[in-house]
Amino acid sequence: MNAESQIQKLESEIANLRSIQSNCRHQWGQTVYNPEKYRRGYGSKFVGRGSDHWTEYEGYEDAYKDRWSRTCQLCGKIEYTYTQETVQVITKPKF
Repeated sequence: MNAESQIQKLESEIANLRSIQSNCRHQWGQTVYNPEKYRRGYGSKFVGRGSDHWTEYEGYEDAYKDRWSRTCQLCGKIEYTYTQETVQVITKPKF
């Protein structure tokens, strides 16, 4: 089996699995908080070459962005979100 036929076979398997996943009646499991790590620039320095001048970051630091995920228990699809919704809190007098 040559490389081209293996690639075609794997691509057809991937298409089949994507079809199964898109037709799944998702049963979402527990929501999990897992923040996303990214590099954030800090400070600025003036850089120039000849008549061209611009600013660049002094350095970079690790930062985290709030993110939640949920996984389908049937097909394994993972969905991520960065937003939250407000849930109404009801208070009543306690006697």
